[in-house]
Parts: sequence; structure tokens; C-alpha cells
Amino acid sequence: MTRTRNFMPIALLSAGLLLVACGKQQKAPEPQPLPDGQAQLDTPDTAPASADQAELQAMIIPEFEAAAANGQMDAALFLALFRLRPETETLFLETAVRARNNGATYEEAGRAGGDAIRPALIEESNKAIQRATDQQASDFAEVTLKEFREFETASAQDCARTAMGLSPLLASDRMAKLRNAESAITLDILNAPDQGGFKISPMRDVQTWMGGVFQDIPAAGTGATYIGTPNPTDEQASAICTTMITIYEELGKLPLAQRAAYMRGMSAG
Repeated sequence: MTRTRNFMPIALLSAGLLLVACGKQQKAPEPQPLPDGQAQLDTPDTAPASADQAELQAMIIPEFEAAAANGQMDAALFLALFRLRPETETLFLETAVRARNNGATYEEAGRAGGDAIRPALIEESNKAIQRATDQQASDFAEVTLKEFREFETASAQDCARTAMGLSPLLASDRMAKLRNAESAITLDILNAPDQGGFKISPMRDVQTWMGGVFQDIPAAGTGATYIGTPNPTDEQASAICTTMITIYEELGKLPLAQRAAYMRGMSAG
């Protein structure tokens, strides 16, 4: 149980940040083939990386900006992260270029770039949650619960993936709406001024509370032991779904201020 208690708070928060690279990236148009007889000056393997990167930037960043203007909050969150930490834009583009040079489509390259910057987004979002209002922290927990319920129905393996901080694979209209809602909450927190003074529960209090949940609902404790298991079976993945759903359901039963304090405590852990 010690391993579970140390890992669960991290799993819960990273699991809440599902959007980076888990949905469709904005799909840049594939280049059109050159007319017959026209020379190809640079092949994917020989083109200068800086030129490739600039080309990709010129296509992808405007796509993100247009998507954000149309209400796609995942794209807006990418852009916010790029502004907050400019090195993440460079990492995204460098990774996408390497993927393209290895034969990936633009959509696949975008997913690779998203995977590369996911740790930075989780890190910055965890920092932001520590200064979220009670309602923002509660809203974040609520949408995460809805996402895990969706995984339980459609793709239990994604429960295991997101509990490990990996991007889920499920793509559906329902998940797209949930991710958009999640991204909107995260973006609001990132953009809000730091009001300070919000309670952050010590990690030992969060762990004690989780231990009580596992004692009262043994199935949740069983699933927690599988978190981090490489290539979990479907049965193990389903058990992880039970754990994550139970934790967020029980969190939702707490008074608003305590619920928010636990969310901040998990993000600080």
C-alpha cells in the first residue's frame, strides 16, 4: 500500500490532464507533389532541420490560432503554454519535424509533438491548480470524473494510460467535448491572476483520506495496486478505472473547500 499511496496523488492529477496529444491535432495540409520534371531540392532526410521547423511552424501555429479563435480550447492551451514556456514550442516543432522526417503524416507528427510537451503542460497545470479557486479546482475534478467514466465504458485501457500520465487513445465526439471543457478550465486557471491564500492540504492528509477510501471500498484499493503496471491486462485496466472513478466520486462528496484543498494538495505533491 505504501507504493500506492505515494503514486496515487501523482496519478490523479496527471490523469486529469488528458488533452495533450490525446485528441486530433490540428491537421495541416499535406504538401502537394511537385509537377513532373521539377526538381525536389531537399528530401525529408536531407532538408535542414531549421528550414523544416520554420515550414512546420508556418503551417501549424496559424492552425492552432484559428482553432483557438473558433473555441477549441485544447489549441488555446497549447498556445498559452508556448507563451509561458517558449522552449516548449521549440520542442514541439523539433519533435514534429523528426517525426515527419521518419515518414509520419502531419497529424502523426502533431501527436508526437504533443507527447513531447505533455510533461511541461502537466507541470505548469499542477502549479496553476495550486492557486485555483475552490470552484475551479472542483470543476477540474468533476470533468476528470466524467472522462474516466467515458473510458470505463469505451476504453478501459485508457484508464491505465492516463493514470500513468500517458495520453489516452480514445477519440470520440463525447471525449472531444470533455477535453474541450477540461482545457477551458485549465486555461482559465493559467490566465487568472494569482489571488493567493487558498488552502493546500498537506500530502499526508490526502494520503490518509485515500487510505480511508481504499479501506471502505476495497475494489478501489485493488485497482490502485495496478497503476504503473506495464501492459496491464484488460481486467487490471478495468480495476484501475474503478479506482480512479471511486476516488473522484468520493472527492466530489466532500465539502467544496475541502475538495479543492485536496486537489491543490495533490498538485503540490
